[in-house]
Amino acid sequence: MARRDKVKPALIVLLGVAWASPSFAESAGCFHFGYELGDLDSNDSVSLGRINNLSPRVNFVKREIFQKGCPNSSAACKDKAYLVPSDDVVISGSSGDFVCASYANRTGAVTDGWLPRAAISLVREEPILLPGGWTGEWKSGPEQSIVIEAGGDQGKLKIKGDATWGASDPGRVARGAVNSGELDGEAPVTGTGDSLSFGMGENGPLPYDEADEYDCRVQMRRLGPYLLVKDNNRCGGHNVTFTGIYRRQ
Repeated sequence: MARRDKVKPALIVLLGVAWASPSFAESAGCFHFGYELGDLDSNDSVSLGRINNLSPRVNFVKREIFQKGCPNSSAACKDKAYLVPSDDVVISGSSGDFVCASYANRTGAVTDGWLPRAAISLVREEPILLPGGWTGEWKSGPEQSIVIEAGGDQGKLKIKGDATWGASDPGRVARGAVNSGELDGEAPVTGTGDSLSFGMGENGPLPYDEADEYDCRVQMRRLGPYLLVKDNNRCGGHNVTFTGIYRRQ
């Protein structure tokens, strides 16, 4: 069950007008974070929201695949998982009076789903401080972890990561059917200090734009308390991906 964390990111200001902008893309299914996401370095691809004080508890709303006709405000669409005021979420789409949101708790466990638009206020961010705004160990669920350290050159960061598919399944572990992948790169931070990208080829790390479609290509973005990651599904074995929303440990 999603619950709040008493973490209040620094350098973040609530917007006075919650939904004047941006205009979120329509999302038919509100799948797991990254499923419908385009380039992560696009500033309008995702936004940071915060549960406001209109209600002491805001329940997620079921998807259409779990309850026909959802999302809507009926009791049948009300999910058990909920958030509370001050919880931060990543918004990646919308459908009428609902937004597609993702929340990661302090352990990195992620909850995705619809939330009432009126229960969320948009948050405006200030530039991410370097390197401290990036460095540390980040987790997304039980099978994805990334460690970021200051790089050898100023403005660059070293990124190492491990991901698996099937490691949480005792049967797959027993059969030796766990797939794995890894990241090992160094990249400069761009924009306002909130994004970076790099590639990994047969001979090691390389700039993102020089990696081809068969190389591992990774985009990262810092957003509030979160590290957002999008890869091209070529950074490991079958079904292995680093795509996700991460929380610093």
